[in-house]
Amino acid sequence: MGEDKVEVDTAQLRNAAGKVDDVAVRVWNTVKGLENTLNEKGYPFGHDNYGKKFTDGDSGYEKSSHNLMDGAENMTRSLNQFRDSMRDAAQKMDDMDK
Repeated sequence: MGEDKVEVDTAQLRNAAGKVDDVAVRVWNTVKGLENTLNEKGYPFGHDNYGKKFTDGDSGYEKSSHNLMDGAENMTRSLNQFRDSMRDAAQKMDDMDK
């Protein structure tokens, strides 16, 4: 059985990692901008029964918005980990070629 070769351009891998980093920064800035705007606006609903029905509970606004923000923050962390892994892989491949 023949040996398959894998070729990697580590400069391009590092460049791609930089692009992933740019996306992570934009996602983070968007999330934080949204969070700051929502916090500045304060509680958006009346403190009456209708407002409580809309905001409370497992599918209410408060729980949903919290989950959305957590998901966006997790996405940013994942992108950062992916970026770091790409850079680490490029470095290891460069070290193997020495």
